[in-house]
Amino acid sequence: MALPVKALKAGQESYWLDQLARNREEYFSGRGESPGRFVGSAATAAGLDGEASPEQVRAMFQGLDPATGEQRCAPLWRADPRSKLAAGPLLAALEVRAADRGVEELETLAASKALKGDVRSVQAACRLGGAKRVKVETVERLCRKVVGVDPGELYGEAFSRAWQHRGKRVNERVQAFDHCFSSPKSVSLLAAAGGPQTRRLLAEGRAEALQVAISHLERHGLGVRRDHNGTDHYPAVGGLVAVAFEHRMSRAGDPNSHTHVLVQNAAQGPDGRWTALDSDRLYAHLMAADHLYLAAERAALTQRLGVRWGPVDERSGAAEIQGLDDRTLIERFSKRSEEIDHWLDTHGLSGIKASSAAAVATRQPKNYSESEESVYQRWTAELAEQGVGERELVEICSGGRGRTAGRTELDAALDTLSGPDGRTGVHLHPRRGGGRPRQAPPGRPKRLSGAHSGGGGCRPVPGRAGHPGWTRPPPGG
Repeated sequence: MALPVKALKAGQESYWLDQLARNREEYFSGRGESPGRFVGSAATAAGLDGEASPEQVRAMFQGLDPATGEQRCAPLWRADPRSKLAAGPLLAALEVRAADRGVEELETLAASKALKGDVRSVQAACRLGGAKRVKVETVERLCRKVVGVDPGELYGEAFSRAWQHRGKRVNERVQAFDHCFSSPKSVSLLAAAGGPQTRRLLAEGRAEALQVAISHLERHGLGVRRDHNGTDHYPAVGGLVAVAFEHRMSRAGDPNSHTHVLVQNAAQGPDGRWTALDSDRLYAHLMAADHLYLAAERAALTQRLGVRWGPVDERSGAAEIQGLDDRTLIERFSKRSEEIDHWLDTHGLSGIKASSAAAVATRQPKNYSESEESVYQRWTAELAEQGVGERELVEICSGGRGRTAGRTELDAALDTLSGPDGRTGVHLHPRRGGGRPRQAPPGRPKRLSGAHSGGGGCRPVPGRAGHPGWTRPPPGG
């Protein structure tokens, strides 16, 4: 299931740079998560393959080509947010001043065209949907020249702090989008205790599913914006440049397989020029991409591991692996979700935005002190306590088909089948309307079907009322 996409600006890359530095060192020493890797057609075309370096990620967050360092998108310089103050107190002071003067229009208080513009900016900031904040320079001018008060009296220490950042500008361009593709909990549980081979196959399946999702976004969700404020929209060519970070653990220490995909906010338009992505178009296709990811993951893991799936939830597009779909089991390993739900209940909130706020409010640093071996040993023991051990995992990965029969078991089964009460001792005529089976005529040899004559293809499977049954192997099995 996908988490809400998050827009990232210049300066917000520090977390991911720390992830790269920490993960590169700790992953190969058996701790931490795996380092980020490049994905997307545009990345491949530029020769960006494999692990991403800190310099390349930093270039993405500066609007540069991670491969060459060339400028792709010009910075969008805006006043430093720290240099702004709430507009409400200033508007209230202007209204009091206007009442004292007996005037209705606040602009009448201003003696110059520049001050009138300042008054209008304060009014605009306080309207519904307005920015709610104004520059500290605007506050200082109106307080001293129109209202006649010291701005420090009106705003206290907040004015002094904002004044220190006056005149500063920061790049407000969105440089990347962080989208999270998360596997169902049962997939994480299988990876937690399934052993190295199972984890390798799971990783291959999830990587294949991620490629399906990204390909969908490149075909249908990729566009660029042009002209002032991005009012013109065009289809994009060449694909995406993105870095995928594979994570296996939640902040609460539970198994949680998910992938953060950082998509650079830049693509080529029909004329070959790089400009910002059409975010509205991207957002419109993220849910479809997430559902495709989950469907492709189910197909890949079924093919590789033979798992079976429960019903697909229509809203989320997710399904759990049969045998690991018990609700109590899933909740036992979902402590992070429990923390978020508790926060929402405490504050009486619900919805996607509230859930995002809850995730931030309850977020704890990840614990990288536990070794990889220790993590998997802990998870294996915790699953065993819930009744999921090695035997159960084998059955889950055999899709309910059971294990392959041994030579002794196969011989015993063939003897039973060819005996007087066996299946081949009865001659069946599938007549329309049914019919009673009769014994094969005397002297006619009792033939074994092709399923049995091969000498090694039968597998025992669970039968009715607890009795074992037998079946042919699947085609190619």
